[in-house]
Amino acid sequence: MRRILVLTSILLVASVAALELRGQSGYLLLRLNEWTIETSPSFALITLLTLFLLLQGLIHLLLRFIHSPRDLKQWSQRQRVKRSQKQLTLGLITLAEGEWKKAELLLSKSAEHSETPLMHYLGAANAAQKQNSDERRDHYLQQAHQEVPKADFVIRLTQAEQLVSQQQFSEALEILNPLREERSNHPKLLQLLAQSLSALQQWKALLQLIPRLRKTEEVDLDELNQLELLAENHLLTQSADKGGKGALQKQWKLLSRRQRHQPELVYHYATLLIRAGEKESAETLLRKEIQHQWSEQLVTLYGSFSTDTPDQQIHIAEKWLEQHADSAALQLTLGRLLMQEQVWGAAQQHLERSLKIHPSSAVYQALAQLMKQNQDLAAALHYYEAEVALLRGKTEPPHSTAISVVTDYDSLPSEAPATSNESK
Repeated sequence: MRRILVLTSILLVASVAALELRGQSGYLLLRLNEWTIETSPSFALITLLTLFLLLQGLIHLLLRFIHSPRDLKQWSQRQRVKRSQKQLTLGLITLAEGEWKKAELLLSKSAEHSETPLMHYLGAANAAQKQNSDERRDHYLQQAHQEVPKADFVIRLTQAEQLVSQQQFSEALEILNPLREERSNHPKLLQLLAQSLSALQQWKALLQLIPRLRKTEEVDLDELNQLELLAENHLLTQSADKGGKGALQKQWKLLSRRQRHQPELVYHYATLLIRAGEKESAETLLRKEIQHQWSEQLVTLYGSFSTDTPDQQIHIAEKWLEQHADSAALQLTLGRLLMQEQVWGAAQQHLERSLKIHPSSAVYQALAQLMKQNQDLAAALHYYEAEVALLRGKTEPPHSTAISVVTDYDSLPSEAPATSNESK
């Protein structure tokens, strides 16, 4: 480009000079010792221009000759870079196709002459990781750091990601924690931290991390909610295991108001209270929460245990039945509560209604236990077979000619206490 501009300028000057000298008489006399040259100014100008161009061409050829070794080396380097770029592309494609050994060879051998050696070494490290070669993986990462020291963060982050993929969570945390001090809001870093903390059951640290993950908006909100729920449930369980009911109740109070109304957390907390012998507290909690917001899950749990006032539980469940008669969970709960009070006939009615609304394994089990209690083993076997069929995905229970159903409620054991259901 520069050469074109110079030649254009010279031609422009020559043209202007020729126009200025056109039509003018005169001559140019040049003496060199015994030599005398006489010519017109126009011819002299053209001759000088021609000589200048010839001289420039000669100098250019001479310089090309002198610099030919260097130019040849540069050309060779460009070819190697071009070839390296092609091998990078091929290596990444091979890596994506799962040919780890071939990908590692392509990427590692072509890194030396590449303009982007970082991509080569990171890809080779990934391929070595897939072959469970920690030594080669670390070697490639070290090479990447030597080639591109400024990429230290991404190199260490890649190493941590590979450790997490190999379930080496403690080692990953040793890398991730210092990185967090450098970039506390990096989305990928936070995700790897969450995976590691969850796997190592460091629930408190995980809960502290979740608000930052929400701000990144890189993680699905439902996944974050499930992760938070998992951590809170585990903290409740740890509190109950280590400190008993006092520590459990203290941990529950640490939850936010919103969390204390989450059915999953309420269910888990109530289960732990029941396990700790705090059935009255569990009943109160479940009753209030069910009245606050209806939950089939909590209703089912409400019928799985009895308190010192079973009649009150049954009465409350019957009140709920006025508005939720089509609830399979509530029918199951009433059936279980009545079974605990040995009101067999009414219990069977509610269980059969639950079964009609929505067949479930729990209903089949309850009916089978009821039949066993009343010495009807054939009917009990039928319900067990029906449960197995349900679990196997069959919509219809197996047919049985030996089934019998308790319909004569007056023939049931006389020691069953009277309840409000028997009057019905």
